[in-house]
Amino acid sequence: MNLIIGAGISGLSAGHFLNGDCLILEKSDVPGGLAGQYQAHGFAFDYGGHYFHFQNKSDVKEHVEAFHPFRVFRRNSKIYLLDRFIPYSLQYHLAYLPLRARQTILREILSNKETRAENLEDFLRIHFGDSLTGLFFRPFLFKFYGRPLRGMLPGMDKGSIPVPRREDVRRGATGKKSFAEGYNPVFYYPLQGMQAFFQSYSRPLLDRIRFGERVLRIDRQKKKVVTDKGRYAYDNLISTMPLREFLSLLNPAAPFPWQPLQHISTLVVNAVLSRRRRHFHWLYLPEAELPFYRVGYYPRQDATAVYLEKTIVAGKGIDRRGTFLEMTHTLRQTGMIETRREVLFHDIKKIPVSYIVFDKLWPQLVPPALEFLQRQRIFSIGRYGSWNYSSMADDIQTARDTAALINK
Repeated sequence: MNLIIGAGISGLSAGHFLNGDCLILEKSDVPGGLAGQYQAHGFAFDYGGHYFHFQNKSDVKEHVEAFHPFRVFRRNSKIYLLDRFIPYSLQYHLAYLPLRARQTILREILSNKETRAENLEDFLRIHFGDSLTGLFFRPFLFKFYGRPLRGMLPGMDKGSIPVPRREDVRRGATGKKSFAEGYNPVFYYPLQGMQAFFQSYSRPLLDRIRFGERVLRIDRQKKKVVTDKGRYAYDNLISTMPLREFLSLLNPAAPFPWQPLQHISTLVVNAVLSRRRRHFHWLYLPEAELPFYRVGYYPRQDATAVYLEKTIVAGKGIDRRGTFLEMTHTLRQTGMIETRREVLFHDIKKIPVSYIVFDKLWPQLVPPALEFLQRQRIFSIGRYGSWNYSSMADDIQTARDTAALINK
C-alpha cells in the first residue's frame, strides 16, 4: 500500500505518478491545500499569491495543462520605495532612484570583490554593497523573516535574490530599461481559478482520497498511520505535511532533535475592490511605515481582488480592527484605493507555516531527517514536507521522482 498524507499539489501529483496505486488522506474537505482556494462572502479567495512557474520544466507544464487550461502573464512587479514605483529587481533599475543614491549604489556594486559569505547579511553586502542593502534588502527581508539576517544562510532562496549581472546593473543605472530575471519572469494561473484546477487535477483520484481525515500518529515500526477516523497500514508513506509537525507525530520519536526547525507564519488579508487603480501584479513593500511586506492583485477576470501579506507571531491573536486599518492605509498609500468605501469586503486568514527559515541549524537537521525517513520508506516531499524553498513545478517534479523511486 502506498499511503499519501495531503491532497495538495505534491500529494495529488504523487498519486498521478503512482498511477492511482495509493490512498490519500486529506484533513480538509477539498483538495488543493494552501495552493487552493477557500470560500468567504460568497467569493473564492486564494491563500495569497500562488502561481505556477515552469522555467526549465516544459514536461511539468505539459502535465498540468492536460488537466486545465492556463493563462500566461509576463511579470510586472514593482517595489514601492521613496514614494515611487520601481520595477523589480531594484539592482537593474537604479535609474528610478535619486541621482546621488544611484551613483553610490552603482559604485559599490561594481567595486565589490566576490568573497565567501557566511550568512545572508554578508551575502547581500558583498554582492549589492552597503547602500542598497540598507535601502532595500535589509529592511524588506527583516520585515519578511522577522529576525536578524546574520543568523540566516546565504543562497538558500533558490534564486529569488540572484547575484547581480554587473553589465545589466550599469545599463539599468543609465536609463529606465526593463530586465526580466529571477525564477518567475513569466508565470501561469489557471484560466478558471486555482480551485477549478484542483477539482480537475483531483478528479481521476477522487475514489482514492479520504477527505476530512486528520493524521494523529505515525507508528514507524509497525508502519501504520492513525487518524481521527481509522488506522492505515502502508508499505510506502509519502507525507506532504510540514516536516516539523510530521516528526512530532512519529512513534517512536525520531532519534534526533527536530524542535529547532524554524519557519514564519503569515497573515493574508484578501479583499475585493470596486475598481482597479494600478496595473502591476504585485508590489514589494520594504519600508517600515507599511506593515505588510507584499501586496498584489489576483489575476482574476470576474472581480478586482487583492491580497496583502505580513509576517506574524505564531499563536498570537488577530486584531481584526487594527488589521483592517493597516490594510486600508497600505492600499491608500500605494494608490490602490482612494477611500475605504472602495473596499467592498475583506477576509483574513492566518497561515501557521508559510515559509521556511534557513538558519545555521538547517543543514544539520533537515537533510539527515529526510534521509532517516527515506531509509524507512517514508518520503517527506513538497515545500513543507522537505522543509525547503520550492515552487509548485518543483513539487510536481519531486513527486514524479519519488514515485519513480517507489516503483523501482
